[in-house]
Amino acid sequence: MQSIAARLEPINRDTPARSDDAAAEHLMRRDAEADTESASTPLQVTLLDSVETAEAAWRELEKTAVLTPYQRYDWIKALLESRPLGKERCAVAVIYAGERPIALFPFEIHRRFGVRTAGIIGADIGNAGWLVLEREAAPRLTPEVLTPIFEEIGRQAGGLDMVCLMSQPESWLGLDNPLLAFRHQPAPDHFYMASIGARGASERLNGKRIRNIQRGKRRLQEAMGPVMLRRAQSVDEIARVHATFLEQRGARFAQMGVKNIFAEEWFVAFFGRAAATSLGSDRPALRFHALYAGDEIVATSCGTCCGTHYSQYINSTASGPAAKYSLMGILMYELVTELAGMGITSIDMGLGDFDYKTDWTDKHVVFDSVIPVTVAGQIAAPALLGLRRLKRAIKQNDKLFGTLKRLRAITLKGKGGETPEATDFEETK
Repeated sequence: MQSIAARLEPINRDTPARSDDAAAEHLMRRDAEADTESASTPLQVTLLDSVETAEAAWRELEKTAVLTPYQRYDWIKALLESRPLGKERCAVAVIYAGERPIALFPFEIHRRFGVRTAGIIGADIGNAGWLVLEREAAPRLTPEVLTPIFEEIGRQAGGLDMVCLMSQPESWLGLDNPLLAFRHQPAPDHFYMASIGARGASERLNGKRIRNIQRGKRRLQEAMGPVMLRRAQSVDEIARVHATFLEQRGARFAQMGVKNIFAEEWFVAFFGRAAATSLGSDRPALRFHALYAGDEIVATSCGTCCGTHYSQYINSTASGPAAKYSLMGILMYELVTELAGMGITSIDMGLGDFDYKTDWTDKHVVFDSVIPVTVAGQIAAPALLGLRRLKRAIKQNDKLFGTLKRLRAITLKGKGGETPEATDFEETK
């Protein structure tokens, strides 16, 4: 595949020193010229067969692009090192305007039922479908422009029938999603997200809710010792918090009657690797927090950052006596306060409808798109979208969804007594 190393030479690296005002003016002028050039320059796409080969362009884009934490290089790299692609093919598509990368799709291509499909790497465990995108380039990525780009990706990949982009937000960090110009429909699950003000949780919660959380914290402290939220800041701390998370989540899943997906070997490796490689980073690809009461960890949080956004990926709380003290409320209050102090301005709690999320975030509809590239894709796309509509109809009906889960548990336990897996990752959160 074509090398991209030559594309990333610094611009004007021999420019003589200027005063601060002159330098700022020069940079503004240079950026304006680059924007003008990009708007008129034909777009080209280069397909790369590994994340390592794409790293230079990817990290260059991340400096200024709009993306969610689930399209970060460090997140996807740690995931692939822990759960290598099987029959799927890595296909990172970098879109250029001249010599400048303006967008990137971290695709994997797999064949199912004879149809070759591209989707975002890790979409099955991620929370938001998006791409890595320069803000000013978004208006250029219309269906008329992207359709031939997807066709070219298929040509370079040796075949592609359709592109699946699931659970896409309507906008991200103030940028409207250009991919929703394609046909789309509501995804099965809602996405929970909100802004964070300078005063943290105090700006969202009413006085009564804050007093209840503070009262629970005092009572927990009286019962078990000093209460504090602490980041895992060493490999040993990561291991302890991670082990506690697995234990607490395992107990919760046993009550739900589903298998603990986070205890699978590859998931354990992924969390450990991503957290360890993020140590010391202001914007970690993955970070564990632990809520301590005395020496005991009574709750955990695992999250990921990108720019000024934080995604709380998963959490856990203790059972037993500590459970009566509103552990999730205490953990989230302390966490949001810490995030505000870090300069984080927005938070999400991912996909999946759970009542506790509405204390801290707002419910948003996200969208699925299936974009045909070939005739085979045109035939398969309506069927896939129909299945997603059916899933939404079931999951958004409490009676139907509850009945389905009970029947599934009874049926699967009857086949050898094994604990069934949740059919959707969102059900585990």
